[in-house]
Amino acid sequence: MSFSTTKICVLAGINKTPKQLTLKQLQRIVVHEHGHHAHLASLDSYLAAADARGQKLIVEIKTTSHDSRGMLTRFIHRYAHTLIAHHDRVHSLNYHVVTTLRRRVPHLYVSFILPYALVLQQTDANAYTLEETTLDDSFVDGAHNHHQAVWAWTVNDADSMEQMLFIGADGIITDHLRMLQRTIRTHNDHPSYAERMQFFSNSLDDVAAQSEVD
Repeated sequence: MSFSTTKICVLAGINKTPKQLTLKQLQRIVVHEHGHHAHLASLDSYLAAADARGQKLIVEIKTTSHDSRGMLTRFIHRYAHTLIAHHDRVHSLNYHVVTTLRRRVPHLYVSFILPYALVLQQTDANAYTLEETTLDDSFVDGAHNHHQAVWAWTVNDADSMEQMLFIGADGIITDHLRMLQRTIRTHNDHPSYAERMQFFSNSLDDVAAQSEVD
């Protein structure tokens, strides 16, 4: 959820958008969801808590019309070094954000979010983050040929997780981590018939290519 423009009345019972409140006011707010409750956290405290637990993060930069002109520069100055040091990653739907981060902070891992896998855009992003229902092996192969990774989102059932593993997605974003962990174990320990056939087909292609060379 992008808190920059969304009213927080659903989780906190307050009919305001975050831009109408100061950071101190926001941090005093308690939000409730699925039987849990917590104060809103600043990005600084969230990064510190994640680092203390050894948890790597994917930080999404969601831009809005209310952002100041220097927003991205301040983000770079304040967080880029920490994100790199903690091996965190950043992704954004905003092409300007992606290209600027890649140019100004080349050691920061940046992924470009695409809502649809219609065509592989030629960018210098480290990776692409795509909605899983439009993602297929041709897009993944194309990205890999350019030494770029592919992440799938949001994958919340075992069959879709298996499909993303089968087509070679490098990362899976999910709300159900334990299900994903079980699916990965099953996928690795008991490869499907389709995977065995793909391995056999690839082996034949390798033999054919070697024969042509010989």
